[in-house]
Order: sequence, then C-alpha cells, then structure tokens
Amino acid sequence: MDYKTALKYIEDKNKLGIVPGLDSIKELLKRLGNPENDCKALHIAGTNGKGSVFAFVESALIASGYKVGRYISPTIFTYLERFQINKEYMGEDTFCRLLERVAKEISAMEEDGFGSPTAFEIETAVAFLYFSDEKCDYMLLECGMGGTLDATNVIASPVVSAIARISMDHMQYLGETIEEIAKNKAGIIKDNSVCVTTVQKDEVSNILKEACEKRSSRFVTVDSDALEILSEDFEKSVFAYKNKIYEIKLLGEHQILNAAMAIEVLKAVGTDDEYIKRGLKETEWKGRLTKVSDEPPVYVDGAHNEEAWLVLKHNINKYFTNKRIIYIIGVLKDKEYKKMVDILCNNMEYAITITPDTPRGLDKEILAGLIREKGIKTDTADDSGMAMKKAVAYISDNPNADDDDGFVIMVCGSLSFIADYMTT
Repeated sequence: MDYKTALKYIEDKNKLGIVPGLDSIKELLKRLGNPENDCKALHIAGTNGKGSVFAFVESALIASGYKVGRYISPTIFTYLERFQINKEYMGEDTFCRLLERVAKEISAMEEDGFGSPTAFEIETAVAFLYFSDEKCDYMLLECGMGGTLDATNVIASPVVSAIARISMDHMQYLGETIEEIAKNKAGIIKDNSVCVTTVQKDEVSNILKEACEKRSSRFVTVDSDALEILSEDFEKSVFAYKNKIYEIKLLGEHQILNAAMAIEVLKAVGTDDEYIKRGLKETEWKGRLTKVSDEPPVYVDGAHNEEAWLVLKHNINKYFTNKRIIYIIGVLKDKEYKKMVDILCNNMEYAITITPDTPRGLDKEILAGLIREKGIKTDTADDSGMAMKKAVAYISDNPNADDDDGFVIMVCGSLSFIADYMTT
C-alpha cells in the first residue's frame, strides 16, 4: 500500500460517516493486540480549548524528558499532523505500514460478520499502534466528538481524564442542552482516576463532580481565585497561579485559563514545576489568534462555534481597539453560522466569504447574504488567495487618515481552510 492508496482507503471509509459506539473499535483493537494499553494515557474531552491545553501539557512533558505521542483532530496543515511523537508528524511510510495492519484485521472482521469501523476509528487504531510500537511514555488523546461513545474512550485507566470548556456544539449527536452535552463528555471519567477541568458553568461543574463521585475519582478544577494576570501584550502573557509565576506566548485571556488547566493536569501527573514553566513558555499552537503577517497585519483563528466566536469578539475588542477589521470567513454548514454573523458583525467593516474545501463547507453566497443583511460590504472569493487579494485591494482603496486607525485582516470561521494562510 502506497500513501495515495492509503489516503483513498481512509476516504472511502469516510463515506460511512459518524457511527457512535465502541463495539467496532474494541473488536478491532482486540484483534490488534490491544495496543491502547501499552502507554500511559492522558485523555481530554471538551468543546473549546482541548488542543491548547494539551499543547501546553505536551511541551512540559517533553521538557521533562519524556517521549510523548499525541493524537489530534481536526488538523490544519496535513493529514499526518494527527499522529505526532514529540511534535514530529508520522511519516508516510510508517502510516502505510500501520494502516496495512489495521486494514488486514478489518477484512477479517468483515468476513466474520462484523461491520467496518469508521475512518475515525481506523485512525484511532493507527494512533494506538504507532505509540505502542514507538514505546511512548505518554500518549495524549483528544476526543473527536463527545466522550462516552467516542472511539478514543476505549482507554480503561487513563492517568488523567481532562475536560476542557464545555459549550454548545454537535447538538445533533450530543444533546440539545448543556447538561446533556456535559453528561456525554463526562463519560471519559474512569474509576479511581483523576478528572481535571477548567472553570465551567455551574450546571456543568455539578455534573462533572457527580460523575467523579460515582467513579470514586478525584475532581480537580482550576481555582480562578488563585489566578492573577500580571501583564499581557502581543508577545507574551505573564500570570500568577497559586503563587507561582508563569509565562506563555499564546494570545488571549482564554489561553491563560487553558494554561492554568494544563498546570493542574501536569501536577496530577507529577511534573516538576521547573518543567511546567519551561513547557508553558515554549508552547506554540498555531491557528489560535496567530499572527501570520505584518504588512498588512493578518491574524488567523480557528473559532468554529458560539463560545469561540464570543472569545474572538472579546479579543478583537481588547487587542484591536479602533482598528478597522476585514474578515475572511469560511464556515461549515453544520455550525450555527447565523449566530457567528450576529456575534462578529459589530466590528466588521468588510467581509470576504469563501466555501471551505470540504463536503461540509457552507456555500460562500449563503454566508455573504447573511452578512450583507447586516449592512456590511461583503464580497465572495473562489479561493483563499483571491480572498486575500480582495482584502489587500480594499485596504489600498480605503487609505487611513490616521496611522493609529489601521486595518487588521482576520481569517476565521473554521480550521478547515486557515492552513492556506499559514506555514508549518
């Protein structure tokens, strides 16, 4: 199997869609020798912040000298970004070799009357094989969606079950209320373990506490009273947490809260504070209010749901006061994009919409129409390059009377297209 054939195999399995449940992945992993049990696991669920929290955790564990596997989704730059060891992507040859092993067992399953695992279940199995073969000390696993029936939730005894900020998303699968979604994500909490979470809505926190009590697991949450922001600028943020000083490069108050959660995860693992401080300081997590150009200033942010859009709006108001904001936006049609328009339109001078290159992408004309209804000048573009040309042309055609009242181009809406504006 070559790499092109391997990707075609995954593409074909993607046609199976999302099939919640653990029976298929458990059967597949049993036939593979249960590689998910070979490494210490840190498991995270949540709606927003999963990637940032584990980016901090990953850096600190690597600083401690550990070999760290990481399984993430969605990806920004390349398919193989989802399988990493010490921040290095899996190679194509390795992926082909591991996928052949998985595909062989899937064929045997089908011959025995089992249904085929989904693409995400197959990728999860590949990740477990990879981390097992490479003898990782830790593997960091992100739920693809939800918790209880997510394919990653086959881990029997994680070192830590982490639950990032929970808000409304994927309601067609997880539930129509925040309580239902919280109960689903609480499904990753295991017996006699540790659950670490961040500051949550009271109804969410109560559900997580109750789940921990039932599982005889220790409940740890970020102590907001022990968190103090000391300084913030475009280069770094410095904060105190439980009387110790930390520094991060990621922009935004929400990233300080994510860093505090990562500290609690690392403390639960037993990481020395020296390595926690070093790891947090060195962490980069591209695509989260990341500056990619100076002239003109261009930022990209993968905000993709209501809470993330509210955070983005807050950060724009805070960091870009009096700036003239041009948006390049592409969203998925299964997101609450009407709410996105309502949230972001107040500081939007001009917008260019594109259709993300995925079957789930919302048609650019639909999004443009919604923005125009708000009285905002809006154009569409066939691709990311054309969108940027239109944004730059708008700046040239609308010079500023005051240099302090300049333009900022904000690329947002979905992780599915922002890689076009970034480099690895």
